Amino acid sequence: MNKVLVAGIETVVGGNLAVCLARSQAVAGVSLSEPVTFGGCEILPLSDSSPESVRETMNRVKPQRVIFCGESTNTGWEGSGEPDEAAIQQAKNWITAARDANAHLTLISSGAVFTGPWMFHSESSQSYCPSAAAEHLRQIEAAAETSSDSLIVRTHAFGWLPGGRTGWIESLIEQLEQGQTNGMDYFRHGSPILATDLADIVSRAWSAGLSGVYHIAGAERANPVQFARRLAHHFQLPTPIPPAEFLIDRPSGFGCGETSLQTRKIRRALHVALPMLEDGVLRLFQQHSDGFRSRLTGRSMTPTSKVA
Repeated sequence: MNKVLVAGIETVVGGNLAVCLARSQAVAGVSLSEPVTFGGCEILPLSDSSPESVRETMNRVKPQRVIFCGESTNTGWEGSGEPDEAAIQQAKNWITAARDANAHLTLISSGAVFTGPWMFHSESSQSYCPSAAAEHLRQIEAAAETSSDSLIVRTHAFGWLPGGRTGWIESLIEQLEQGQTNGMDYFRHGSPILATDLADIVSRAWSAGLSGVYHIAGAERANPVQFARRLAHHFQLPTPIPPAEFLIDRPSGFGCGETSLQTRKIRRALHVALPMLEDGVLRLFQQHSDGFRSRLTGRSMTPTSKVA
């Protein structure tokens, strides 16, 4: 059985991947920013991501695979945690350690590396976002590409935040309950995919021996207002009606423009269909009531429409 080490288990992507992969593989996780606890896999002490600390963790776990889920997973919709210069060095330390340990590396990156005017960016798209955060993200990807067999996954994942903390989804549901529309706009566009659906496709990519850059995202392009309305429908909350806004110039800033991803390459490689947004949001709701969210958060959740 493969041993998988998830670096960044406190993130939405890292926590959800860890719980899903632990069903069939031995999984250990380490937090990169703040302590987190939940069931389903081994969680190691918080790492400062110094070269010495990373090597110590690698020697302890001895993984065959390393998944790095640091600030590179930020989609630009969360409103915090944009990749900075410190994030580049953190990622490089883990990438180097994985290579030195002869462990296969999977880097989870983000469609926020792109911007408009084009929609559904392919892996070879050059329509890069000019923001500093997007440039830092490109540098992290470039560092991962130095390992010839590494898998670099650009995505736009959403899901429950592990450890019972409040993340973007939890905050959005609370806003909907209170009838607020803060942070909802019609301008940002992405192709959201539920983090557990992402985990399934990543596992298939491993089985197929894929390497290089792949886009694994939802099949549907959406903006934050459209996403919030789907969420409100399934959680039986008031439908948000943000005021109409008009653009004069092209949106600028990290994740503020067109970040939707074309997924033809992964679909052809695995002969798989990517999920529609409706399917992902429905499964998110089901995770609240079927016990998955309780396992991920480490606390009991009452399956009602009031979920925050």
